[in-house]
Amino acid sequence: MSFRNSLEESLLPSGTGEETHMPSPINKSTRIDVGANFSELTPEKYTIEYENETLFIDSLDWRQSNLLKAQILTSYACYIIFGMAEQTVGVLIPRFQTYYKVDDMQTSFIFLAVVLGYIISAVMSETTHQRVGVKGVLLGGGMCMVSGYSMISLKPPFFLLVCFYVLNGLALGALDAGINTWMGGLKDSNPILGILHGCYGIGCMISPPLISHLLSRKHNPWKWNYYYYVLASLAVFALVTVAVTFRYETAKKFRYQTVMKATARAKQENDVELQSLEDDEEIEETVEDHAVPFSEVVKSKLVWTFAIILFTYVGGEVAFGSWLISFLMRIKKLSYKKSSYMATSFWTGLTVGRMCLGFVTEMFFANELTANLVYIAGSFGGLLLFWLLAFTNAVPVLFLIVFLTGISIGPIFPTTIVAAINILPVKFHTAGVGFICAFGGGGGAAVPFLIGTIAESSASGMRIFPLVICISYGLLLVGWGIVTKKFNH
Repeated sequence: MSFRNSLEESLLPSGTGEETHMPSPINKSTRIDVGANFSELTPEKYTIEYENETLFIDSLDWRQSNLLKAQILTSYACYIIFGMAEQTVGVLIPRFQTYYKVDDMQTSFIFLAVVLGYIISAVMSETTHQRVGVKGVLLGGGMCMVSGYSMISLKPPFFLLVCFYVLNGLALGALDAGINTWMGGLKDSNPILGILHGCYGIGCMISPPLISHLLSRKHNPWKWNYYYYVLASLAVFALVTVAVTFRYETAKKFRYQTVMKATARAKQENDVELQSLEDDEEIEETVEDHAVPFSEVVKSKLVWTFAIILFTYVGGEVAFGSWLISFLMRIKKLSYKKSSYMATSFWTGLTVGRMCLGFVTEMFFANELTANLVYIAGSFGGLLLFWLLAFTNAVPVLFLIVFLTGISIGPIFPTTIVAAINILPVKFHTAGVGFICAFGGGGGAAVPFLIGTIAESSASGMRIFPLVICISYGLLLVGWGIVTKKFNH
């Protein structure tokens, strides 16, 4: 027996001999009792014949399925690699500039290339999910990662390096949209998503010290391109594990579950017991009703609301983390070592917040809207304190404020995704969430670039850096307050 076969058998959910074999997705005699959460719609495992394919529908509760546990762990591994790749560019910028003889403006095209890949991924998200399913989307993202990092490891001309970072953006956009949308429908989605985005933070914390050590060690120091061999190897690992653990997540299963989600949402909103459709033709029509082109997604005010919220959030988060060291060294006159430690305290707090506060949301808040309002208010308060105390000598206090601010900022992204999935119509779940994530990623490039431009414009530009971040989170607080007031019922 091969390793892959033995692994696949070990990942089959327990109790497959007791699965319910349903004759059709829905027939006249089948009455579906759906709750407010889609994860309650399919509590048991079963197989079903749909569009001439036998679908395996697993439980959405990780406690009941070994396969689902493996899928979640695979997603966590992908996000650690995601974080490692995201922080690689920032650490290697001095090496790029030395090797390629490029300036700051030319280097910034790398960030724009990643955003372009994100946008392309968002535009194609609904179509790719409909045609190849979650498995195909994640495999496509993995192949883009392997291809991009392998080509960059060969030290191509700078123009081609930028082009290969478009592949990186495609990969990260596919993983971001695919995993967030899929995981948002699971039971306990708040803590699970929180840990997922905490894994991204772990990846962000791994790359900088690891790259610095490998490139500056006394004996046999690495060249900058060698680290891309590491990323490419990790991407191959992710590709293989996705192929094994997500093997049942086909296009037809995605379309079938779209119908089931629409049924659950209709039950929740109308508070009536619904009968499902009588035949495959009507089911196909329902799938088409709930699969929308990207052109319709960008017409939705709700989608744009969440996209702008994430743009502001991600932009402020990345800008604060990216420019904090420069601010502390130039304005506070702290040493590079102290400044680095303070930046590390921010990313550590963000990781802790993402991993832990998801459980707090689940246990102590009525819904994600209220929880996120508290987290955003805490973030704004922390940033306000940082701005007020930044020009004092209270450096130890600043360390604590930065750490606690990171904790508050951490859970905002996953909590926003869960809230968006709960509020948006089912037809926008795939393309809409993909666009929201991509637009938020654009903020991660645009806002740091804006702050850099302000800092370059005048001698006092860097001094107002904390105020700019504080204002952006003040706007975020007002925006989320409006969303909470409208949908918190």
